[in-house]
Amino acid sequence: MADETKKYLYILTTGVEAPERSASPFFLATTAALMDGESRMVFTITATSLLKRGAAESLYIKGYGQGSTLQFFMDQAREAGVEFYVCAPSLDLNDCTLDDLIEVSGVVGGTALNEMAAEADVVITF
Repeated sequence: MADETKKYLYILTTGVEAPERSASPFFLATTAALMDGESRMVFTITATSLLKRGAAESLYIKGYGQGSTLQFFMDQAREAGVEFYVCAPSLDLNDCTLDDLIEVSGVVGGTALNEMAAEADVVITF
């Protein structure tokens, strides 16, 4: 019997107010995808601010080379096949609409997020 694909879910709750917390979830999600896992990220509470157009290019992450931008990590994640989802209520919390964000794989509410977590083999929150 073939091994099933591992499912990884990363739930981000902090955004541009804490740039030091932003690179690691993308790095780990990318690693999971490169290990042939299904890797998803859900942005909720203030983490939705990371998805606003222009935000990732302006956040420099200390400790990675000469200070890479968050955009570098986001691009790596997308190239590896990581899916980005935004929590519907957090759009209003962050005073934005889907049009204000980069492209996402979908919008989730409480039920969908709980289902994603229940189906995942690994759930990590930041």
